[in-house]
Amino acid sequence: MSGNPVLNDRRFTTIAHSVPAEGVMTIEGALRKASILFGALLLGMLLMFGAYAALDASTAGAGLALASVTTVIGGIGAFILVIGLVFVRPKGTPVFAMTAYVGLEILFLSGLTYVMEAFYPGIALQAGLVTAGITGMMTFLYTSRTIRVGPRFNMVMAALVGTVMFVYVGQMLLYFIGGVTIPFIHGSGLIGIGFSVIIVTIASFTLLSDFYFIETGAANGYPKHMEWWAAFGLVMSVVWIYVEVIRLISKLRE
Repeated sequence: MSGNPVLNDRRFTTIAHSVPAEGVMTIEGALRKASILFGALLLGMLLMFGAYAALDASTAGAGLALASVTTVIGGIGAFILVIGLVFVRPKGTPVFAMTAYVGLEILFLSGLTYVMEAFYPGIALQAGLVTAGITGMMTFLYTSRTIRVGPRFNMVMAALVGTVMFVYVGQMLLYFIGGVTIPFIHGSGLIGIGFSVIIVTIASFTLLSDFYFIETGAANGYPKHMEWWAAFGLVMSVVWIYVEVIRLISKLRE
């Protein structure tokens, strides 16, 4: 079991041999495919960010309004798509679904970043640098074996991630049904900041679980199409880290 719902034993067992093998999964192959997804995501975000800015330049406030809309559409759409992939478990590599996920995350992250940048100038660069730093640190901790990752570690991570998702889904339902928000955790007080620090820490440690299962999949000789699933899981984790980091920074700057 892994903290990442995409990269876990059951997921690998279910879909690893669902299509004829076309080669063997490798760590290098998974990282190359992750680079492709990250590259597409970053390029799309930059293009959308430029489009918002251009729209604001021509009509004051129009770009910010559009960014707010794309944040909601992209965020909800990406969440629903991930839930679908986790529970449906399509055979092979669902190229269309993964492409749609990247597209939805482009809408969500570009909109969120643009809105945050409007209220907290410079926050996009700060969040990007912190996310890159966390990713690099987690990579070092894993490759140097400073932190030993195994079944027990992954079980704990799965429980923690499940708890966080339960709180977030509950908050979403409460807000849509009655406009209610869970007190304190969204504020900029000590409780709100402490909550965000805990979530950033949990999100960061999911990368260790991701690395472990990519390494395990390569060692067990899973088919090459599993590299796309591994890349997809990594993108999910880094996106989560970025979102939580930008929320934490916004609270610290209030």
